[in-house]
Amino acid sequence: MKNAVPGWKVRNLRKAQGLSQAELARRSGLSAPYLNLIERNKRPATGPLLDRIAEELGVDRAVLDGEAERKLSEELGEIVLDPALSRLVSPDDAGDLVGQSPQWAQLVRKLYRAYRDQNESVIALADRLNHDPFLGESVHQLVTHAASIRSAAEILAGLSPLDTADRTRFLSIIASDTGKLSDAARSLVDFFDNANTRVRSATSMEHVDAFIFETNNYFDELEGAAADFRRSFREGETAVAAARRMPGPEEDNEASATMSAPSRQFALVRRAMDRIAGSQIERIVTNHETLPTEEARDLARSALLGYAAAAVLMPYDEFLDAARRCRYDLDLLCGRFGVSYEQAAHRVATLRRPGSEGVRFAYMRSDPSGFVTKRLPLPGLPLPRYGTACPLWPVYGAFQSAGVTVRSYGELPAGEQFLFFARAIEKGPAMVGRPRHLLSIMLACPASDSAEVVYGDGLERRTAMVPVGTICRLCSRIGCGARQEAPLIA
Repeated sequence: MKNAVPGWKVRNLRKAQGLSQAELARRSGLSAPYLNLIERNKRPATGPLLDRIAEELGVDRAVLDGEAERKLSEELGEIVLDPALSRLVSPDDAGDLVGQSPQWAQLVRKLYRAYRDQNESVIALADRLNHDPFLGESVHQLVTHAASIRSAAEILAGLSPLDTADRTRFLSIIASDTGKLSDAARSLVDFFDNANTRVRSATSMEHVDAFIFETNNYFDELEGAAADFRRSFREGETAVAAARRMPGPEEDNEASATMSAPSRQFALVRRAMDRIAGSQIERIVTNHETLPTEEARDLARSALLGYAAAAVLMPYDEFLDAARRCRYDLDLLCGRFGVSYEQAAHRVATLRRPGSEGVRFAYMRSDPSGFVTKRLPLPGLPLPRYGTACPLWPVYGAFQSAGVTVRSYGELPAGEQFLFFARAIEKGPAMVGRPRHLLSIMLACPASDSAEVVYGDGLERRTAMVPVGTICRLCSRIGCGARQEAPLIA
């Protein structure tokens, strides 16, 4: 899908500043016809060229690059391919809509999310009506009691007069079944009114994804709260010891006995940060427009508590310096900071402080079924929202050799190249009679940054480059042997 955002942004910003095409072209070292092609999205604006244009317009390169708008156009392009919708427009038109009218683009996305939410709710409710034994029994009782009342009423209203005893008996039947009918109806109403039995929103995780993306997965106030907590440590005191000094609920010794040392440490620090930064977290989730439901806000609160705990155990500046020195070797970072592989992997994906940024990584966590339990995309590498990712990504191959890092280069159909590396880790101790609980953690960075990352060592980009996609239904590689479903793009 083409990215039409930079051209439209250049045009709009130029006009807002009262510059002619010829003047901006002259300042940027371009010909006016070439700038005209860029603004009409007929020619791409390369990195250095976009830098020059941004400088002359007095804006940051990121403003023109349109990372947030790129994500929006990718999502709109995927919406267009929904089989339930008519193919009235092309996925490539999404970028034009975002560039020309971002407010309308956001409205379309909100409408589609509302449509999906309602559709999923209807499907789930229909399934419940068909299979829930309580509902089946309740409806049967309603029909039975109503039929009994009707029969008794018809006898009372018949042409043949009834003696007093029979009339009293049938009136008693009507009174009894009326009460039973009322009770059954009330139980049914209570069932649907009970918040615990309502169909849950299908988009809460999407709201959190949007929240993480729009905040760039960096929260300076939580980094500051973590630094303040560390400054309160007594001489020689560890984070765990300081966390145990914090007032709060007693540690669940039975639960902690089954946890690994890094997980137990993380849980203790997380509990402490709940008391220290809880009000800040509440303010963040309450005021952010991408979190419209309480369920979404609860998920965001949990994510931010984990972020705050990680900031305590892996202080930003110290961790970034160590990551650069060891070239993002996660095992070395685990040893240096006493954290788990998953914790170190997630922390390197949060090193996005303006002016002090590490290598930008996409982060993805999946269970063996392919269900994505956590994600953070990159420009040019959208992570799946409505299905599993490309089966050629190492996030799935890692399950074949748990504990071993699987890595490869990957090239998307549009030409973007990335370095992927993933490892399947075991969550929790092994239990007799239960399968191993594995999760695969994958990081990906632009191939141009691979020299800064140890996982690119020994891989020849030319020979190790795997043709990959994002998800099968959006991938144009017709002859791919790993394809699981036909593409929706004609």
